[in-house]
Amino acid sequence: MVCVAVDGVPIIGVIYYPFTDYTVWAMVGAGSSVKARASYNEKSPKVIVSLSHAGKVKPFIQEAFGNDTGIIAAGGAGYKVGALLDMPDKYEKADVYIHVTYIKKWDICAGNAILKALGGHMTTLKGEEIDYAGSEANEGGVLASVNMNHKALVEKLPNRENEIHN
Repeated sequence: MVCVAVDGVPIIGVIYYPFTDYTVWAMVGAGSSVKARASYNEKSPKVIVSLSHAGKVKPFIQEAFGNDTGIIAAGGAGYKVGALLDMPDKYEKADVYIHVTYIKKWDICAGNAILKALGGHMTTLKGEEIDYAGSEANEGGVLASVNMNHKALVEKLPNRENEIHN
């Protein structure tokens, strides 16, 4: 993954999927090699989460979206962003990407730039923009979506601020 951020704002993102030799890229305001999918399920979204934190995030997601919410556990922040996009059929499809624990900004910057270029959003769980200047740490979790009402998604999330730092 490669990201260019200017004044803390991601503007260029590149994600390479090595096992399939597939690359996606986007530049805010200048185009992309991938598009958002035609539709997403806002009422009962399929949520992609970190493979290493799937058990921890499941109650959080169920509280927000209901007990029948589909949860996909996967490795790699780039892969999880790809699940939100119009990728070849061999890739899993999700409506929302949620990460509830600490994550390094270098791991999410490229995906954020790609989503931003497609009109999507990647914010903290409180809906705050992630600033890529300064510290390498993003301690506010991640909520990522495209072609969905991101603010409404944020409002559905339970307030678990004391839990997301662990």
